[in-house]
Amino acid sequence: MKIIINNLKKIYGKKCALDSVNLQIEDGMFGLLGANGAGKTTLMRILATVLQKTSGEVIMDGIPIENVTEIRKFIGYLPQEFSFYPNFTVYEILDYFSELSEVKKENLRELLDTVNLLDVQKMKVRTLSGGMKRRLGIAVALINNPKLLFVDEPTVGLDPEERMKFRNLLTKYADNRTIVLSTHIISDIEEICSNLAVMKKGKVLYSGSAKSFRSKTDGKVWELDMSEEQFKDIQNDFEKRVTIVSRITNENRIKLRVISDELPAVEAILVEPRIEDSYIRIMNGF
Repeated sequence: MKIIINNLKKIYGKKCALDSVNLQIEDGMFGLLGANGAGKTTLMRILATVLQKTSGEVIMDGIPIENVTEIRKFIGYLPQEFSFYPNFTVYEILDYFSELSEVKKENLRELLDTVNLLDVQKMKVRTLSGGMKRRLGIAVALINNPKLLFVDEPTVGLDPEERMKFRNLLTKYADNRTIVLSTHIISDIEEICSNLAVMKKGKVLYSGSAKSFRSKTDGKVWELDMSEEQFKDIQNDFEKRVTIVSRITNENRIKLRVISDELPAVEAILVEPRIEDSYIRIMNGF
């Protein structure tokens, strides 16, 4: 499964939501990373055939996106915002969508087991936790066994345990399929995506492997451990010379993670870069 996107534009009135986007997406987990308003959801909605592009070209598995009927036969979509009938049970929701999708019902229990909802199939939707509702959303998106799945901001509002379960579920399903995951939560991308694109204000700033993206800050990420008093003495000049990624205070000591082209202080130790480091660097225009 391959997605080819050439010079894709989406304009709302005077606002350009997508500005000449060029991407190629292949099998496995692909992450779309960017702040709110970067254009991720607009791109996902166009790829999911629920929003029309202004111009440009999108081809999925050799089929132009204008052929909506054919495209929808092999895609699934979990939008950022969705809702189900609150008084339906978990099983009734899947049964309802199986009717709409004209798929066989004998696989519904297996699908519920896949998303770890088999034990709660008789519970009403209104009683489910946020994580359970997200997993039910995935089950609905998977109901036609799609080769290509679009998932928009799936872990927003979930606690760390539910986020982990959701990431594991997506990873399990990604075998021999393509999943495009849109998020502004960097750890979601770092944990499960081998390839990614970074978006800002409708433009793609980077597209390629996660490994190559991390390497953009090789030799530029440092950690320092000092007392609060030491930091106060150097703070004004220090913050002009470096980009602070994180600052943790514990018992009058400060642990800093910073980006700097040169040794930022005698106490600094060079460390392995993370996706977060390269993301902060590229967002600041470096």
